[in-house]
Amino acid sequence: MPKVGIVGSGFIGGVHYGSHSKLADSQVIAICDIDVEKAKKTVSGEASGGNLTVEKSKPVGFDPEKIEYYSDYDKMLKNKDIEVIDVCLPTYMHKEAVIKAAKAGKHVLCEKPMALDTKDCKEMMKAVKKAGVNFMVAHVIRFWPEYVALKELIDSKTLGKLLALNLQRHSPTPTWTWKNWILEAKNSGAAALDLHVHDTDYVLYLCGMPKAVSSVGVKGYATKGVDHLTTQFFYKNGPKVTAEGGWAYAPKYPFRMAFWALFEKGAAEFSSLNYPMIVTPYGKEPFKPKLLSSDGYTNEIAYFLKCVKEGKEPSIVTPKDARDSVELVLAEVKSVEKGKPVVL
Repeated sequence: MPKVGIVGSGFIGGVHYGSHSKLADSQVIAICDIDVEKAKKTVSGEASGGNLTVEKSKPVGFDPEKIEYYSDYDKMLKNKDIEVIDVCLPTYMHKEAVIKAAKAGKHVLCEKPMALDTKDCKEMMKAVKKAGVNFMVAHVIRFWPEYVALKELIDSKTLGKLLALNLQRHSPTPTWTWKNWILEAKNSGAAALDLHVHDTDYVLYLCGMPKAVSSVGVKGYATKGVDHLTTQFFYKNGPKVTAEGGWAYAPKYPFRMAFWALFEKGAAEFSSLNYPMIVTPYGKEPFKPKLLSSDGYTNEIAYFLKCVKEGKEPSIVTPKDARDSVELVLAEVKSVEKGKPVVL
C-alpha cells in the first residue's frame, strides 16, 4: 500500500484527498500546505469551493488521525516513509514541486496541466526520468466513466468509424482559489490551459496530434488570457472534431461538461447537467452503456498507485501526452490571438 503525501489543500487537493480516502490501496500519511489549518479542514470535510460537488467519505486505507501536517514542502520531502507525492498546487508551482519530489526519490502524481509551457514540461520530464520515478499528470477525463465508455465505443468500432465529435465544458468564473491565483493568466494560463485543456487532452487521447487548429475566443473577460474558446481540430482523413468551453459565466451558472459523437452506424451523447450517456445505434433501441462505478478522480489515482505498486510506467497518460496537451492548447491560444489557423 503506497504511502502518500499531498501538497496543496485547496479545492483540487480536497478532491484528491477524498479520492484517496475511498481506496483501500492508498495510505495518506502527510499533507503539506502553507495554511496548516486549511489542510486540517480538508481532512475533516469542512473545506468547500470549486465547480463540482466533492463526495465525502470515511477513509478506507488509512487513519486520518495519524496524518502529519507540514507547512514546509522541503521538510515533508525528507519524510522517508512517503513514497508518492500528489501535487495539487497552482499550475505555476508544478515544475518546482515535481522536480523536488523526483530528486527526493518520490513517485509523482501532478494535477493538470503539467506546466505553463513546453519548456517547463521538458525539464520536468528530464528530472523524473533521471530520478527513475513514476510520473503521471492527472488528466482526469481519460478516466471519467462516460469518456472511458466513449473511447471504448470508438476503439471497438461498435458503431463503425467515428465521423464527428463535439466536446463542451462550461464553468462559472473560478473565484475560490488561494489569492485568486487562477485569475492571473500568467499563473494559470487562463481558461484555455486550466479548463479547456481537459477536452484538448481528450481529443489527443482519441485522435492524436492534429495537423492544425483554428480557434476563436473571448479574451479579457475574467483574466488577461483566453477565457472562452471554440476550436476546430484538423485531421487528414480523420473525424471532424470541435471543442468549446471556458469560464466566462456568472457565479450561479451550473458547471457542465458534454459531448456528442456521430458514428457511421449511430451516435452517442452525454451532458453532466441534462442527461446521462446514451447510445443510439441504427436499427436498434437506444441504450445506456455500462459505466465504471467510481468517479474519474478516484479512477486516475487508483490507476497511478497500481502502477507504482507493480513497478510499471503509466501508459494511459504518459509524460509526453501531458506535454503535447500543453503544446496543443498553446497553439489554440495563438490561433485566437492571431485570428488564423495554426499548423502544428
